[in-house]
Order: sequence, then structure tokens, then C-alpha cells
Amino acid sequence: MTELFENTALGEKYYKTNVKGLDIYIIPKKLSTVYASVAVNFGSSDVEFEREGERVRLPAGTAHFLEHKMFDMPDGTDAFEQFSLLGANANAYTAASRTCYMFTCTDNFADSLALLLRVVKEPCFSDASVDKERPIITQEIRMYMDDPYWKMHFGLLGALYKDDPIKDDPAGSEETIAEISPELLYSCHRAFYRNDNMALCVCGDVEVDTVVSVAETVLEKTEPVSLTRIRPEESPMPVFDRAEFRLDVGTPLFAVGIKCAPPADGEGLMRADAEHEIILQAIFGKSGSFYNGLYEEGLLGDRFSSGYSSEAGCAHIMLYGSSDDPDLVYRRVYEELCRRRNGFLDAEEFERAKKVCYSAALDTYNGTEDTANAFIGFVFEGGDLFKYTDYLRNASYEDVKKTFMESYKPERMAFSVIYSKEEQNG
Repeated sequence: MTELFENTALGEKYYKTNVKGLDIYIIPKKLSTVYASVAVNFGSSDVEFEREGERVRLPAGTAHFLEHKMFDMPDGTDAFEQFSLLGANANAYTAASRTCYMFTCTDNFADSLALLLRVVKEPCFSDASVDKERPIITQEIRMYMDDPYWKMHFGLLGALYKDDPIKDDPAGSEETIAEISPELLYSCHRAFYRNDNMALCVCGDVEVDTVVSVAETVLEKTEPVSLTRIRPEESPMPVFDRAEFRLDVGTPLFAVGIKCAPPADGEGLMRADAEHEIILQAIFGKSGSFYNGLYEEGLLGDRFSSGYSSEAGCAHIMLYGSSDDPDLVYRRVYEELCRRRNGFLDAEEFERAKKVCYSAALDTYNGTEDTANAFIGFVFEGGDLFKYTDYLRNASYEDVKKTFMESYKPERMAFSVIYSKEEQNG
């Protein structure tokens, strides 16, 4: 049965159906490009679980390694080349809580969708192909180790989290990927790449019947699996208050993080996303007094941003930027949080931030890719993108203030900074 969901205030709608256990979401848009994404509820943080009563511990980087190998087709061809022949542009990525496979196209949609579904359902691994992939991923790991933004980001996560795998590089390490075998990849595919553990989202000028017909033709029923994910207990406090590195950067880079309690469900996630977005826009947005004051002092440049993340059972706030004096910026952030805990926002700041955030949320619907990616980000958590704007519009001052007081605690802050090598040598 196909269900229709509408947000009349937005003038947007989507259809939800299920084919052989796979939830399918179709978001119609009269645009020239069609975007399709299959999301698998299996990410880099899923390294320990209990399956059918058996405890399993995966090497770090397994989900990412599996993503790489899924484009090897059983007939020996490369799926990327097949997508190109169809005029489609394909890609994939591994996040902490999910792995996504996607394509964009203007023609040959049905054939491209059939290929995408075959990619996720037809694994083909061998000792030779796995061994061939290992140096490719090793090179990727080494490349990111020298990337200052990557180093800064995971340095901050390492300061915030003690044992949770969210702090680790999704690609793993040279040591952990050496443990990955074809048998392990097949085992993970059977455990996680099941229809009932995936979702398909299509956005563009397509017919529901076309999507359903392709899915019914390509998909086969998969058996349910009793699987429980195991996550370590984490203290609400950071492990360290500081992480610092020296790399080839012209201006020092910094990231400030605040560890938060994760939302309990999909409704809580949408509310938290909305309220944190309003808070960050009001306090640290580029139209606010904090940013403009530090900008005028020469402490901050244009590369300053903030965001809230809740994924794989973890939640944190992050501020990123560059500064000639990152330690002073960190102190100013600390002082600003203390000041706001005493006074928070005035009514004008609050309402202005709500309007900015609501307008930005509406922009999400302007393209097929942005819409589908934002939509799929809520699916496994029980949220709904089409309801998210309601949480922004209906957010009350008192609720947002309560979230600020509960989450933006200076004692839960950590700091990651990348200094210049030249400064050290000097």
C-alpha cells in the first residue's frame, strides 16, 4: 500500500511504500535532475553487536571497506562505469550511523535505479579483490591523516569521547583494515544489507509506479535477523579538554566542541535539531554580536561555522574556524556561554534567529539532492523532514532556553587546534 504525506504549509508531499521489506520514499519534484539514494542502517560506529545470540566485534573501517567493494559486480564489471554509460553520476559514503549509495541522472532513470539496487544486493568479494582494495584505502587513510581539517575534527571527537567508535576515522587504520577478509564482508552484508534495514529515497520528476516496478523486479526477499547493536557507556564529560597538532597551515585552525545528551527518539531529534539551530544562529551566527565583535578585532575571519550533530547515539555541538589567536577565541566562546547562561537571548534575537533558520530550512527543498539527503538523514531515527519546519516554526522561547541551559555547559567543552609547523620552527 502506498501512503501519501503532505505538508500543506510548505506545498510539499511524498509517497511512502514498501517492496519486499524495503521502505521506499518518493518525493515528486518537477526538476530536470532525479536523485536516488539507498541508505543502509550500518555505519562506521557499528563495530560491536550481538547477532542471533553471538557477540561480534568488527575491525574499525569495516563498513567503509564494504562500501568500496559493493561496486564490484558479479559479472566482473565496475558499477561506476555502468552508471557512466547510462549517463548517471554515482557515489557513496560511509557515516557513523549509515552507508549511502546514490546517483543523479537526467535520463535512463529506471535502468539507473535497477543498477543501484543491484549494487546493494549483489555482493562479490574475493581474496584478490580485497587485497587489491587494501592499499587504495591505506592511501586514503594516509591522505586524511595529513588533512588539517580532518585532523582537527577527529582530534576534537577524541577529546570528547573515551571509547565510543564515533571518535575513530570511518576508514579505520592500516592495522584494522588488514584484518578484513571476504568472509567478514559477506557476513556483514548478510547482517545489515537486508531490505528491512535499508531505505530508498527518490526525489525528482518520477512516477511512483516506475519506482515500485523496478524495485519489485530487482529485489528479493531477505530474512529478518535478530541483531542488537552494542555501544559503550560514555561519561557526560569530555575525556580531555584539549587536543593540539602541528601541520602545514598558514593560519591556525580550531574546533570547539560541547558534549550533549543524545535525543531519545525521532521526535526528540527533530526538536533538538531545530532548537540547537536557533541557538547557534542567535549566539554564533554571522549576523550576531559575538562573531562581528571578534571579526572586528581580527580574531575571526570568514571561515567560521557552527553546527549540532546527533548520530549513532552521540550528540555534540561544534564551532569551527581559523584565527591567529585560537586560544583567545576559545576563551571568548567560554565567556559567551557563561554570559548567555545568565541572560540568554532577548526576544528580538530569538525571533530573528527563528526566521533565518526557517528560511534556510525552506531552501533545502529547492533541489533534489539536498531534499533527499536531508530526508534520509531522519529516516532511521524515526524523524520526518517534512515535519522539521514545524519544529522550527513552533519553537518557544522557554523550550529553547531550557535546551540551552541543559546542553551548553562550559564544563563540557573541549578544544582542538592545529598550529602551524612554521610557528614551531620559528
